[in-house]
Amino acid sequence: MDKPLIYAIIGGLIGAVVALLVSGYSVNNQNYGMMRMMGMGRGGKIMMRDDECPMIEEEKRVGMEMSMGEMSENLEDLEGDEFDKTFIEIMTDHHEGAIEMAKLIPSRTDRAELTKLGEDIISAQSKEIEMMQDWSQEWFGE
Repeated sequence: MDKPLIYAIIGGLIGAVVALLVSGYSVNNQNYGMMRMMGMGRGGKIMMRDDECPMIEEEKRVGMEMSMGEMSENLEDLEGDEFDKTFIEIMTDHHEGAIEMAKLIPSRTDRAELTKLGEDIISAQSKEIEMMQDWSQEWFGE
């Protein structure tokens, strides 16, 4: 085989590898927030960076920083009061994040189904937050 052909083959292979890496990087960055929320992401604990979701207040965003898998991992080694307290804290933050997201629905869509879903989320999860806060006060004085 002559050298120009070998160089062309090597160049083509390198180009293909670079193209795959760039396209994989682009796809992964576009879906990073959703993948983190579903526990499929890798790396740190941040699901949504500040610039990705500016409509959600910073203190509410904290409850959304962990993926579902990370939430479960934080509970795996806990039992008794320590489990109960941590579960309530994590779930309250998670529900507050869901409520903040649901509040965006009316100004972003005309679909009645999504508007109804958002109203249901706000209603149900607000009640659950209140219930968990009552338990936290009763059980832990917090």
